[in-house]
Amino acid sequence: MNPIPEAARSGLEKFLKEDLAGAVVTAASPYVDEDGRIYFDEIALRLGDGREVVVAAEMRSKWPAIVLEINPGDGWRDMTVEEDYSEELEELTAEPWHPDPPEPWDRE
Repeated sequence: MNPIPEAARSGLEKFLKEDLAGAVVTAASPYVDEDGRIYFDEIALRLGDGREVVVAAEMRSKWPAIVLEINPGDGWRDMTVEEDYSEELEELTAEPWHPDPPEPWDRE
């Protein structure tokens, strides 16, 4: 996949925020330690369009990150722009539309 331009990434982040803001928690796996701290192994969500996703922690290089995983019917995988937000990316990176000039016989 080609690098995503910064403006498109910003637009995609807005789509993701909207999807998550309207999500419903469908399952969670909490853990409370002896000091009273609360942890979660994962949290399952249903997005507004019906897709089921899991919020899970994953190590990326030296730092932990939170990732969205999805099961589109053939097993769990990390969500990606290419597979899960391709239409939004296409919309954000499309060339601006310009109408064709009128045909000579259509001019007044």
